[in-house]
Amino acid sequence: MLNLVACALTLCSDVIAVDLLDKAELIGILKQTRPDYIFHLAGVIFTRDWGEHYRGNVETTVNLLGAVKETGLKTRVVVPGSAAEYGRTQASDLPLVETRLPNPVTPYGVAKVWQTAVVRYYAACGVDAVCGRIFNVIGAGVPQGLSIGAFAEQIRKIKRREALPEIAVGNLSSRRDFIDVVDACRALAALAQSGRTAEVYNVCSGASVSMREVLDMMIKSAGVDVKLTTDPARLKDADIDDSFGSNAKIRNETGWSPVVSLKESVDALVADVLGAL
Repeated sequence: MLNLVACALTLCSDVIAVDLLDKAELIGILKQTRPDYIFHLAGVIFTRDWGEHYRGNVETTVNLLGAVKETGLKTRVVVPGSAAEYGRTQASDLPLVETRLPNPVTPYGVAKVWQTAVVRYYAACGVDAVCGRIFNVIGAGVPQGLSIGAFAEQIRKIKRREALPEIAVGNLSSRRDFIDVVDACRALAALAQSGRTAEVYNVCSGASVSMREVLDMMIKSAGVDVKLTTDPARLKDADIDDSFGSNAKIRNETGWSPVVSLKESVDALVADVLGAL
């Protein structure tokens, strides 16, 4: 049976909590469990604090990959990257390919660029690590810190009559490449099996849609009649007009491809949020 390590380590039916900032503890757990695969899914997203981003995304990766190196294990480590690493690009740059130089416009994007650099460094040192650069995740369980999750929470309150039938929005004309959470997980599993050490792979749908289109789909799926109001606080200082990637590399090298449609993702998200009603 294969063992898996992420932000917590799963061994058969047991879950072992691991502090990824404690390298000595990590080494002990790795020696005890000797995992075949590690999915490094721990990290920090919703903060503007540079220190939190560094500790949560970079230092944890340094400790984990360093611990794998010191134990001498042949474990395959899969580290999720982010489309935020690409940042601001021109229309002529689309679709984004993995060789595109990073141009992040947020602290999170910068931290993920550092994290990818750490993966490549340790791969050069003999650690079997690969990076899946995930674009905008959608589906059941999307956190409220993301725009789509915030829309879903507002729809939930409207359905419960806890709020007026109004949804506060930012820039709805921006376009993003959405990938269902199930497809993203399948992609990471495919990279664990078939990805090449030290390589970066886009995990994306290969097309973009506007935030307005997605929100309209959510409203229709929830069956609510709402008014949209622009909230200046939700407008980003460094917004990106359009971003979508090429998934040719992961398709060609692993056989993975997205199978969940955007409508199915939206319906799953709305059903998950409204399920408690």
